[in-house]
Amino acid sequence: MKKSLLHIQSSELDIEINSATAEALQFLVDTKLVAQTKSLDNVTLEEIFSLQVTQLGKATFKGSIDHAISCRLYEDLSQAKESLNLTSHLHLIYLVTPYDQAGVITPDWTIYFKQFCKLSDLEMKAAEIIGVPESYIGLKASGQTSRRKVCQTTLHRFYLALMLWQLWNQKSIWEVATNFSQTRGFLQNLLSQSASFASCVFHFCQELEDLWAYQDLLSNFVKKLAYCVTSELLPLMEVPGIKLARAKQLYAAGYQNVTLIAAADIPHLTACVPYLSKRSAKQIISAAKNVVEEKKAALLEEVETLVIVST
Repeated sequence: MKKSLLHIQSSELDIEINSATAEALQFLVDTKLVAQTKSLDNVTLEEIFSLQVTQLGKATFKGSIDHAISCRLYEDLSQAKESLNLTSHLHLIYLVTPYDQAGVITPDWTIYFKQFCKLSDLEMKAAEIIGVPESYIGLKASGQTSRRKVCQTTLHRFYLALMLWQLWNQKSIWEVATNFSQTRGFLQNLLSQSASFASCVFHFCQELEDLWAYQDLLSNFVKKLAYCVTSELLPLMEVPGIKLARAKQLYAAGYQNVTLIAAADIPHLTACVPYLSKRSAKQIISAAKNVVEEKKAALLEEVETLVIVST
C-alpha cells in the first residue's frame, strides 16, 4: 500500500491507511470475492492467515463486474438457471439489464401496465418467473397499494427490460421513446450499456462452471443485442462501416453474407443499393475483403493446429 496513490494522498484526504485497507479486505471477504485461510507454521507452531481470490472473485475480475453487485449477479443467475424461460429472449434480456440503470429511473405505472399488457401469455409467464406479477403492476397503475412484497430493483429492471424488448423486436427507437415517454438519448444509452453489461456477464460466466449454460446462450445473444438486429443481418454488421440501415439494404439486394460483398463489383453494388456512392461501395467491398481474409487466416491456423495434433 505504500506504493499506492492512496498512501501518497492519505494525509491530504485524512485517511488512515491500515484501517482503510483492513476495511476493504473485510468487504472482499464478506462478499465472497476473497477467502481467508488459516494454516499452522510447522516451525513456530503459529497460526498463519492468508488471503486467496475465490472463483467468484476471478469471475468478477474477468468480467469487469462492479464488485458491489457481483454477489447479487451470481445469485440472480444461479436462481434463474433453475427456471429459465427460453420461449423468448425476454428473460435473458432482463438478466443483462444493468443494475445501476434501475436506480436512475422511476417507472410510470400507467405506462408500465399498458406495455406489460401487450406481452403474450408466454412472455407474461416469463415475467412471473422473474418476479414481476401482473396484479401488482395493475394495482400500482390504479393508485392502490399492495400487501404483496415485490423487489423494487426487480420491478425497475424489468421496466427497462420492456424497453429493450421492444427494441429487440425491431421497433424504432422513436416508437419506443414514445411508448415509454423517454428520450431517444436515454434509450440509446440504455441499449449501449446493456450490450456492454451482457458482454461482461458472458465473461463472468466463463469463469464459473456452474453457470456453463449461460456461456452458450449468451455468445451470439450479446452480438445481437448490441445491434438489435435479426440473426440474418449479424454477419453483415461485422463489416466495418456497415450500420443497420445499410445492412438491410444489402441483404434485400441479395448480398446476404460477407463473401458476396467481398466479391461484388462497384457498379453493380451502387446500382442495387439505393443512395450508395461509388466511394462508399469501394470502402465496403475493401472492408469485406479484409474480414474474409481474417477469417481465412483464422481457419488455416486452426487446420494447421489440427494437423499437428493428429500427427
